[in-house]
Amino acid sequence: MSEPLVLGYDAGDVHRTGAFTNLVARAAEAYRISLHYADDDPDAAGEAMTHALGAVARGFAAATLETLAQGEVLALSIEKKLHLDELIVELDLETSEILNDA
Repeated sequence: MSEPLVLGYDAGDVHRTGAFTNLVARAAEAYRISLHYADDDPDAAGEAMTHALGAVARGFAAATLETLAQGEVLALSIEKKLHLDELIVELDLETSEILNDA
């Protein structure tokens, strides 16, 4: 597989980097909002992190499936690739659109 399975900053791929940057921004925003409403709760950081990870987990899963769907290692049929595409969009439309320059 030519692309790393896990989404991250990739200087050679503007779409993967864009999707990663978008997910990081989404997580940061969820974290910031959660902390803002936490007041003096001693468990605020943990709860904020829970919200941040929840905001991006589906996006990272979608990006991983996208990498698998586009790769040739699994030798997926067109039908299976289309089914994976449907799952990817269901998981996180925004990440799918960024990865596919839509």
